[in-house]
Amino acid sequence: MTRIECVLFDIGGVLVDWHMSWITSEVSARFGIDESLIVDAFSKYLHELDSGKIEEKEFWHKIATDTDSTPLKENTESLWDTYFRKNAKLNHDVISLSKAIGANHTLGIISNIEKITHKIVDDWNVLDNFEHKFMSYEIGFSKPDSRIYEHVIDNLPFDPESMLFIDDKKSNVDAAADSGLEAIHFTGYSKLKESLAKHGLTV
Repeated sequence: MTRIECVLFDIGGVLVDWHMSWITSEVSARFGIDESLIVDAFSKYLHELDSGKIEEKEFWHKIATDTDSTPLKENTESLWDTYFRKNAKLNHDVISLSKAIGANHTLGIISNIEKITHKIVDDWNVLDNFEHKFMSYEIGFSKPDSRIYEHVIDNLPFDPESMLFIDDKKSNVDAAADSGLEAIHFTGYSKLKESLAKHGLTV
């Protein structure tokens, strides 16, 4: 088994407890839009926001158009800032675990994230211990697009099999593995520790 040299974490759902349903629920209640319509619109446009192709204002304008919501179309508030700050919580166990891993391994981030959320997690000092940060909106691709993993591999001084990626979405984990990375599907802290041990990382 190749020794793991670099461990790469996802942010939302791993380092930070966050679920997309929280923001779709909030926006549904606030603007009186059927949540299923918002979810459908998210599935169409979120990758454009995450990959930096559109800004937040345009994202919500597209959602408003698809859901026929004049109040949402007229909104000027950063809803990502409002509802991410309100609902997201730090996953302290995983953050502490990452710091322990960082004592002997290089740490990195691969995250589907937009500019606003990136600023918030920076404000929370979540990323201070991570040397390499691969943010989808800066790269132009979002997971599970294989090109984001190719970008990571091309920009790190490690063989793919010596890099371990941790994500809460199975599709992202599978895509990482298909690109040659070792990968763990995050389903909880205890299971993560067990999975890390199988890769020779006992902390």
